Amino acid sequence: MTLATWNNLPTELHLAIVHFLPQQDTRALSCTSRASYSLYMPQIFAAVTIPTRSALRSFVMHVPPRYGALIRRLTVGTKPDEGAVKTEVSCTEDLASLLATCSSLSSLSLSLAGSLDASVITPVFNSLTTVQQFEIGCWGQEEAAPVSERIAVLLAASLPSLTHLTLSRITRSALHTGTCILPGVPLVLNDYDVPPHPVLGDELCIPSLLKLPNLKSLELKDVWIDCDENMNVQGRRGELEHMAISGSMYRDVELENNACLAWLRACGPSLRSFKTGVPLTESQQYNCLGKDRMAVEDEIITSPLPILTDFRVDAERVTLDDLVPMFSVLVGCEIKQITIVNKTMCAAQDAFTRECASDEFEEWQDSIEYFLRTRSEDWSSLKCVELDFGQGARRVWNF
Repeated sequence: MTLATWNNLPTELHLAIVHFLPQQDTRALSCTSRASYSLYMPQIFAAVTIPTRSALRSFVMHVPPRYGALIRRLTVGTKPDEGAVKTEVSCTEDLASLLATCSSLSSLSLSLAGSLDASVITPVFNSLTTVQQFEIGCWGQEEAAPVSERIAVLLAASLPSLTHLTLSRITRSALHTGTCILPGVPLVLNDYDVPPHPVLGDELCIPSLLKLPNLKSLELKDVWIDCDENMNVQGRRGELEHMAISGSMYRDVELENNACLAWLRACGPSLRSFKTGVPLTESQQYNCLGKDRMAVEDEIITSPLPILTDFRVDAERVTLDDLVPMFSVLVGCEIKQITIVNKTMCAAQDAFTRECASDEFEEWQDSIEYFLRTRSEDWSSLKCVELDFGQGARRVWNF
């Protein structure tokens, strides 16, 4: 096809073809003419990734602000370049300047190499009325450059239309952990200056996210939750439908188990899907915050586990020995579908890893079949169990 023939095609056909092109090819095509440049700009700017602090500065300095209205999905990282030293305030100002132009943004992901100036960034988040998906995480080491739960919760609560939230390696604040301070667990000590939220007030702890009225999905990746074992969310809650807790490298097995169950109860009856990398067992002792045991047990009695349509197990973090005890804990949830996935095994291509995946798959399969043979009538609602360890190691049981 000649350039003249291409230019004679209808605009609708141009856009339909460009929709299937890789990003670099779309950029190259936009340089062929002024008309092509104008036509393909929305496609080029629909999804923008800014990986570093210097790239953020360059984008703000050289890209005309009017293009911000074209951005639908934005991913920003603030990791420094080799040997570079930048202040947190200037990074916050650049990010705020960029976000202020993004009037049509629907998805925002932040990977932060340090905290943000809450007083500068929060007003901009209040103006992002179209953002539905938000992910915020720590790029560096939590011990050296943490991202406080207080700033993460404040930003999430400031997004009026937020429905899906992911927190990745967000560090808990000493203001909210009470006496639950374990050796080796990093905590943020200097986040008292984060301003209060109009609805949440100063309770900018992660459990307060359950109060967000529009939030439907919450995922905690590598977030320490042990301090939440006695969580008690006061006031009206939203209607969360999906919850995922991966567990943390700083885990105390007993405390993390209790905390995960506390989260499961606190999500309320609207919850339909729960994914976990925490091996759940029957609750033992409640001792982290020094709360009266009888009072805690009374709360548990009045807060039953929710009815779940879908329960997902991260087989990278949950061992085979944990599986049957976990099912015993969840027997009253009337689960309809159980999905067990090992993503590392699924992604592996080399022969050795695939052989290991096959061996592990056989062991998991035997354990599931034993559970299915011996399950009680309390599991009558179960309709499907899916086990996935990658190519050649998948099985589905339908009932």
